[in-house]
Amino acid sequence: MSKLVVFALIGLVAGAAARVLYPQRQATHILATMLLGIAGALLGGLISWIYWPPVEDLFHPGNLLLALLGAGVVIACSAGFAYARKLIGYRDSSP
Repeated sequence: MSKLVVFALIGLVAGAAARVLYPQRQATHILATMLLGIAGALLGGLISWIYWPPVEDLFHPGNLLLALLGAGVVIACSAGFAYARKLIGYRDSSP
């Protein structure tokens, strides 16, 4: 359970760092970016357990790296989708 908390903290920091490193106006709020980072880090951390099974009170560097990579991928994909949506433009379905 404590490892999941560490993965979530990595995602929280990755989400905050994404907002700091990309300061232009974004479609999502800072809280949404941090939540995306947490989701990505948890997903990456859970996937990393396939390759490096959890050991009591030990972290494999691969677990932490994959959690950080997962957070980055989810945040980047979200930014890419928001950018593509901005390029297409909002289409109003009403006549």
